[in-house]
Amino acid sequence: MNLALGHRLETLQDGLTTFCNGAAVPMPLTQTRLDIQIVAGLAMVKRSSLFRNTEDTPIEAVMTFPVGFDAVVTGLSATINGRRLIGTAKEKAEAREVYEAALDDGKLSVLHEEALRGVHVLSVGALPAGAEVEVVLEQTLALTDVGGTPFLRLPMTAGHIYGTSPLLPSDDLVTEASVQHLARLRVSLDQGQAILHDGSILAPNEDLEIVLDRAVELRCQGGSFGTLVGQSADGRLVELNLAKQAGSDAALDLHVIIDRSGSTSGLVREGDVSISQAIRNGLIQEFAKLGSQDKINLWQFDDQCQHIGAASGAGAVALAQQLEGPSGGTELGGAIEAALQKGAKDILVLTDGQTWAHMVEDLKGKALRISAILVGPNSLDANIGHLCALTGGQLFYCPGRDVASSLQSAFAGLRVLGEPITGQASETSPQTLTCRRGGVTIRAAWMQEPDSIENPDVAQSVGRYAAALALPLLNNVAAEAWARSHSLCTHISSLVLVDDAGELSQGFSQMRKMPMMEAVSFARPRSMREALGSPRGLGASYSASYDPQYSSARGSLRPTQTSAPAFRKTGQEHGSIAQIIARLLPAAPDQDRFQIFSGFAWDRFGDDLLAHDLTALTPSQIEVLQGLEDQLVAAAKTQGSVALENGQATIFALGLIAQSQGGRLASRFARRALKNAPDWVKLPV
Repeated sequence: MNLALGHRLETLQDGLTTFCNGAAVPMPLTQTRLDIQIVAGLAMVKRSSLFRNTEDTPIEAVMTFPVGFDAVVTGLSATINGRRLIGTAKEKAEAREVYEAALDDGKLSVLHEEALRGVHVLSVGALPAGAEVEVVLEQTLALTDVGGTPFLRLPMTAGHIYGTSPLLPSDDLVTEASVQHLARLRVSLDQGQAILHDGSILAPNEDLEIVLDRAVELRCQGGSFGTLVGQSADGRLVELNLAKQAGSDAALDLHVIIDRSGSTSGLVREGDVSISQAIRNGLIQEFAKLGSQDKINLWQFDDQCQHIGAASGAGAVALAQQLEGPSGGTELGGAIEAALQKGAKDILVLTDGQTWAHMVEDLKGKALRISAILVGPNSLDANIGHLCALTGGQLFYCPGRDVASSLQSAFAGLRVLGEPITGQASETSPQTLTCRRGGVTIRAAWMQEPDSIENPDVAQSVGRYAAALALPLLNNVAAEAWARSHSLCTHISSLVLVDDAGELSQGFSQMRKMPMMEAVSFARPRSMREALGSPRGLGASYSASYDPQYSSARGSLRPTQTSAPAFRKTGQEHGSIAQIIARLLPAAPDQDRFQIFSGFAWDRFGDDLLAHDLTALTPSQIEVLQGLEDQLVAAAKTQGSVALENGQATIFALGLIAQSQGGRLASRFARRALKNAPDWVKLPV
């Protein structure tokens, strides 16, 4: 059984072919391009993806991928047969409804959602047979400060992640070893040189082909932070200033928590030191520079947490020298809780970010600040980023083995106290703001409408980025309106576009999940037990199961109220049929007769079922279906309605079964199957 992030996967054979429900299908994603423009320490990134449907049926291409935690998605467009369509921002549920309605009508549509901050989902639906579409996603982010040098990191994949994923299976990150993704990369800078993770210098405005098996990391040697001018959606000018965070003489009173899980045994890059060793070396180097008033408590954790000791100033070097090698899983929550019990107020975590620890909500209201340094080419900042943002901390990235430079920036940031974001705003829009991100202080000020804009594209990106920073200053209603007016994809808004003038697809769009490349690994352990340590670590990484109580619908790790469809009597008109369904759904889950439809490929066989071709069903499924048909026919008589024809009863019964399963594919079939059903047949949603 092939698993990734706790979910069973289909097996992918190569970079161009995938297996879906046992049948080989072509890979729809055929080209990727990254165009990066860096001005005054702000990066504007355009990611172009070309999707081509070489099958004889319409498809829905779904791609889940990491996006930098502090990055802002500021635009979506698509080119179809020479026509360029621009995505618009809508409230998340509304955007999904628009997209689903377009799919029901057979219209090519594109939806970009934030599944949770740091992980996004791009869906291209109703792509007709033989058609292609180029989707361009725009994102803007501030570079971080690494020892005085601006640094850009764009995540492209994720390594093995410990714990239970908070994402729905249809939205989850998927990686596969046999898939290869290439991209054309082009970088332009206002000053300095762009240096890749391997030390190579990028020629300005020239394409370079790269492999997307690790994060794109760029040092901007000779670059600096500065001031940009943008334009807000309401026409006002916005001045955005980025500067390296000013230093402070305040003493540190810091708990440093070190991840020593099995995944930190991987090398930083080929022929280099391990992630674990790079962390140890960096700590020894920077601890030696601490002043006598600086206090350090050092911890290490895998499945368990260990307090190594406390020291002042350079005495902390001896603590770092006691750090042990990689072993076990990642129990970050337990480590932070242990530090809290010892009185921690400031915590710095050094990790490769490979954990789905569900502890964000537990830390609300606690007097605690958590910052983190992500080390390694495949670190995922989604969950650790939530912890930092929630507690007012900052997220730092490490270029290669140079943990010391990242520690230098982190220590400087930790010596500064105060709120993570401050500013002034009216009821509907911001006026000023100041925030700190990755060792950089960002200030924005909105002013009156300017006479002219020198570079409209840059001005729009700057204006939208500043608008996203200001969302915490606004109330919920104003924040949603502000996000929509600036075409932002956020936790409250998604981007959607529909091709109303294009060719209509007939039938169901079959879902094709686009896997990322497996994260690059420069260290192949001799055994899985050696890589992950204890059996508990192995189970945490490879056997974690999906917890339906955690949903991505709200863009958070917050538990939903219910995890399964509920059939209940909501009115007299639904009473009889609701009781019939209830009799088919006994309370004990192992007796639920509809469970045999779990995982059924409604997208693949939906058209056949609507044409009364039941060959895709097993004998047991047909038996349940026929039982429900008989009860629907009998119920029709008690309703005083026109008797259901056998064909109608079959389709309506299939629709009810699909509705009972939940999930997007089943719901799409249910809508079509029950489209012409009388009201008493339809179950309350």
